[in-house]
Amino acid sequence: MTTLNFRAQVPVFDANVGVGHRRDRVSPFETRDQLLEEMNRHGVDRALIYHLQGEALSALEGNESLSTWVEGQSALQPQWVADPTPESLAQLQQLHRAKQLTSVRLHNTEECRLPFVDWIYGELLEWLAAEHIPLWLSLVDTPAVEVRDTLRRLPDLVTVLLGAHYAHYAVVGPLLRQLPNAHLELSRYEGLEKLQPLIDEFGIERLVYGSFYPRYAMGPILFLIHHLGLDPSALAILCAGNLERIVGDRKTP
Repeated sequence: MTTLNFRAQVPVFDANVGVGHRRDRVSPFETRDQLLEEMNRHGVDRALIYHLQGEALSALEGNESLSTWVEGQSALQPQWVADPTPESLAQLQQLHRAKQLTSVRLHNTEECRLPFVDWIYGELLEWLAAEHIPLWLSLVDTPAVEVRDTLRRLPDLVTVLLGAHYAHYAVVGPLLRQLPNAHLELSRYEGLEKLQPLIDEFGIERLVYGSFYPRYAMGPILFLIHHLGLDPSALAILCAGNLERIVGDRKTP
């Protein structure tokens, strides 16, 4: 008899979890204890979290609300949201001086109706590249052509591309070839037959586990990854090791 129960068999560090409520969408969990319970249910040891309010309403206010989620909790690592304003950059620079900045997430460019182009985001991106701070950005919320054209100007900037799904199958390979410091987060990449060619061409080191919770459920892609037929060491690299390397596995206060 089969079972619907599933827990990860290797350490797991989720690269893509949103917390808090959006102005137009209530989160399925109210507190960090409820989030930790959901993580534990799937065997997720740690999560990189950002505040959902930062996606479209206010990066500044979203970041200010994030601290209460991570204070004193080592399983939750903060990820700060950025928009292309001087105020946002100043906030990130302050966090960097305080040694609290291990990665930055771009706000939702389409929802904010700001094209992802260098003449809008150039100062932010150049600073991130100079300080060796990796950038997360969503392919669901940012046109792939803008991602390619803008990031090609900054080849040293490490990036993680989020949320690619079946509509992106044709662009993921070319994007990874054009952007050698880009990594693919797998929260929506459900086609198992599409993953092995990526592993064969780019190596397991270019792929990252993330759930995009609560936009999507936490467990399904983790379950699928466990059924790729990877050996335990490769599975551990995909589920945690790559993300630890990208963010430097630095523990924030």
